[in-house]
Amino acid sequence: MAIDRTDQRILALLSKNARMSNKELAHAVDLSPSSVHERTKRLFDSGLIAGTHAEVCLDRLGLSLRAVLFIQLSEHEKTNLDRFVAEILHIAEVRAAWMITGRFDALVELVTRDTTHLHRIVVEKFSSREEIHRIETSIIFESAKQTDLSATLDLARETPQTG
Repeated sequence: MAIDRTDQRILALLSKNARMSNKELAHAVDLSPSSVHERTKRLFDSGLIAGTHAEVCLDRLGLSLRAVLFIQLSEHEKTNLDRFVAEILHIAEVRAAWMITGRFDALVELVTRDTTHLHRIVVEKFSSREEIHRIETSIIFESAKQTDLSATLDLARETPQTG
């Protein structure tokens, strides 16, 4: 889907604050609220905006330890990587999972109360799985996340659109 600079500005604004009202968006991009509504609806309908969510501060609920697991599957299980990722997403502590290239096959982000909780989850929910050959665990000390997509959206304008 081709987007123009106004669509790009709407996407950038919503990436910073998904709760921004249609009226606020319209003012920020110098269009009428009805025009912005139609543009936003088109961005949702096209799938370019996949949804919005509330970012919950899990650490304030006692889930302050975050970790990543680097998982290597047994050679004969690598063909079932899709199934493995789908299954582990049902574990309450799993926040995200990715299939990756390189020495490991999957990367899993976890959230737990403390190192005891982390250890229990790794042992009971991961190490006990026959298809897992190796796990490396890293605790996340600090993280930063880019939510302003302004510069990233500029990259999309530089790249030829396909599809």
